[in-house]
Amino acid sequence: MIIVLSIFIVHFLADFVFQSSKMATGKSKSLKWLSIHVGVYALVSLISFYVISIHFSNNLYAFYWWGINVAMHFMVDFFTSKITSKYWEEKNMRFFFVMIGFDQLLHNVCLISSFLLIQHVCFFK
Repeated sequence: MIIVLSIFIVHFLADFVFQSSKMATGKSKSLKWLSIHVGVYALVSLISFYVISIHFSNNLYAFYWWGINVAMHFMVDFFTSKITSKYWEEKNMRFFFVMIGFDQLLHNVCLISSFLLIQHVCFFK
């Protein structure tokens, strides 16, 4: 349970606290800003890599989890940022925040499903 909580905390830090306004507004229009955001996300999420590495005593499994989540973060944000920016520009705050919530739901599903997959691989190899 503690490991899942730490994954969520690190995700919050990586996806919100360390995301600049320029990244947040630019990632929907520019692969450069999306890549910068995901690069920062990847660096901060190395904390989760470390925690998972210790939990499984296996750097390779932690690396798989980390790499999968960095790639999935890019894919999720590629699509959701375009939709959220459309609602922002239309000043449709209701659907803007619904999409922000959906974006976070997708990220959390990715984080946990990949963790469960790695856990399964680790214990049932």
